[in-house]
Parts: sequence; structure tokens; C-alpha cells
Amino acid sequence: MLNTYPVNSLSDNYLWVMQRDSDPEVVIVDPGDKQKNLEFLEANNLIPVAILITHQHYDHTGAIEALVNRYPDVKIYCHDTPPSVPPLRIDLPISDRITHPVKDGDHIVIDELGIEFDVTAIPGHTQDHVAYIGEGGVFVGDTIFGCGCGRLFSGTADQMCASLFKLSQLPADTKMYCAHEYTVDSMGFADWVEPDNADLKRREKTDTAKQEKGIPTLPSTIGLECATNPFLRFREAPVIEAAEKWAGRKLTTDAEVFATLRTWKDREYD
Repeated sequence: MLNTYPVNSLSDNYLWVMQRDSDPEVVIVDPGDKQKNLEFLEANNLIPVAILITHQHYDHTGAIEALVNRYPDVKIYCHDTPPSVPPLRIDLPISDRITHPVKDGDHIVIDELGIEFDVTAIPGHTQDHVAYIGEGGVFVGDTIFGCGCGRLFSGTADQMCASLFKLSQLPADTKMYCAHEYTVDSMGFADWVEPDNADLKRREKTDTAKQEKGIPTLPSTIGLECATNPFLRFREAPVIEAAEKWAGRKLTTDAEVFATLRTWKDREYD
């Protein structure tokens, strides 16, 4: 049986770990905290055989150097396009450490765990962002959060909108593994946008209770995000109406609605 579980990393990041039964070999996704990542692996006698990187921001790649030094045979899967133009403080290029460059449309097989993923480009948060789809789930990095989405750094609103739509078309029961525990905070903005969304109200009760008990609110599912996350609901009438009211004008495209929501949250909520 394949188990996928989160490990706390940095202040609010998750390192995702995939493990077959109790075997020592694991695949990890977006290791950002050198000390916590090494301590976790060593304390549990685990050996990373592959690392999947969604994008090259420091909180997703900060442990790469230490992990490669400690486990020199580990395979590094990552899009090798420069992460931003111009470079940002939060970028940590790892081109010299990538053993398996990936691009949109690639299919990867990790024999040690018997797992396979399709790689799909999801630019917007950054230009180099990819998702890994397979084994009933999708690793989305910072493109989708629970009830939210990532900021736009090197990508555009048009790109992010298209990426979110692409992900929204996955089967509803697809587990959504993102890299930050922002769900409860993000639901506050979702309430601004859709105060009458019954699915959102139910989610608020469930996920707030989890957070109060120290239980991760993730993974979510694509279906839950499509029902409650305003950034995936840019075609829904109540969301369009709320965005147009805030903007004070008619919005005629999906990207305009998305960009308005993102700007609204950036300026008045975050």
C-alpha cells in the first residue's frame, strides 16, 4: 500500500512523503527545510530515492544540497527552466543538482516504489512551476492552496488562470497535495467572495476543528476546491458578481475575474 503523508517544514510548509508499506525507500516532494528534513529521514531510517520539485523557490528546494550530500544516489526531478526573470530573493536555482529534468507532457516512473506520474506545466506562481499527477493525487506546490492560490511572482494572471482551470478538470476525487497550511486563513477571504456558499460553511467547520486539534487540513480534493475555492470558481455567477462589485466594472474574461480576485486579496485581505 502506498502511503502519502505530510511532514511539517519551516513555519507553514509541508514536505510530502510517499512510502510503500513500511519499506525504507521514500519519495519526497518539495523539501525546503534542511534540518527538519534530514532529522525526519534519519530518525525514521528512511532513504529518499527520488525528490519531486514543483518549482524552484527556496522553501521548496532549500534542503536539496544537504539531501544530495547525505544521499548521493537520490534522483532529482525538476523543471530546469530558470524560475523567474529577473531573479527574486525567493528563488534558489538548483540546475546543477537536477538529475532528471522534466517538462510538460513527460511521464515519469519511480521503480523503487512502483509509482508513476504525469508532469504538467502550471505556470503562474512562477514560470517554471509543474504539477505531478498520479497515484490518485496531484502535487500542486504553490498553485492551489486549500481555499486559495499562490501569488503571482514571475507568471501572469492569464497563465495562472489557465493553470487553475487545467487542474480543475481533474477527477473530483483527485487528492490535492499543496505545500502550505493556509486553509483556515484562506477561508476568510473565500467568505468575503461567497458568504452564502453552503459547501464553504461546512468546510469551515471541518477544517477549523482540524486546525484546533493540530491535524493537517490537507490533502484536500479537487472536487472540494471546485466547490469552495474562489480561485477555481471564477466562472461561477456569485464569484463573478463579487469580483465585478469590488472592481467597479464589468469583467468579460476568466482571467479578468481571476486577476481581480487575486488583486482584491492582495490589497485588502493578506
